[in-house]
Amino acid sequence: MALTSDSEAPNDSDLARKVESGDDAAFRTLMQRHLQPLRGFLALRAPVPDLIDEVAHDAFVFAYQNICDFSEGSLQPWLRSIAHNILRDRLKAYARECVKHERYSEQVRWEMALEASDKPVSAESDHLAVCLEKLRHHQRTIVDLRYEKQLSSEEIAQRTGRSTLAVRTLLMRVRQQLRKCIESQLEQRPA
Repeated sequence: MALTSDSEAPNDSDLARKVESGDDAAFRTLMQRHLQPLRGFLALRAPVPDLIDEVAHDAFVFAYQNICDFSEGSLQPWLRSIAHNILRDRLKAYARECVKHERYSEQVRWEMALEASDKPVSAESDHLAVCLEKLRHHQRTIVDLRYEKQLSSEEIAQRTGRSTLAVRTLLMRVRQQLRKCIESQLEQRPA
């Protein structure tokens, strides 16, 4: 029985054509050939180890579904390009989620602080009341509508003639301004 050498093994292009014609064994051969190099490529780029296998899996699924787009040469560069795009999209989505969670946490903290501003129980609450007084009239109006009247951004936008995005942006900036004001007052406080 003769052993087959690497030169006699079917190349990636030939295997891809077989996959196109429905030969799943040819795709398994491609996976065996390229899975570990692809995982190594992803390991250098993925900040979370769980993403390595997920992105590799999704890259192979995409490659299988779009094998007709692969033309010649090694499958590895094409797989890496697919995996790179999938990883980039996952990381963008993760970053967006982190920003949403941070904004939500900040909003909850400020809502709790504003609710407590009527009955100061801490230095931060005392400073919040002082900082609220420093706001411009339109900023204070937006804050009052949001936190005292409990209106949504959409309702505030309708009342003030602004876009919902402008209201949300203004609220975010006012919260940042209030946080900086409170922090500066706390730093000035005698020890």
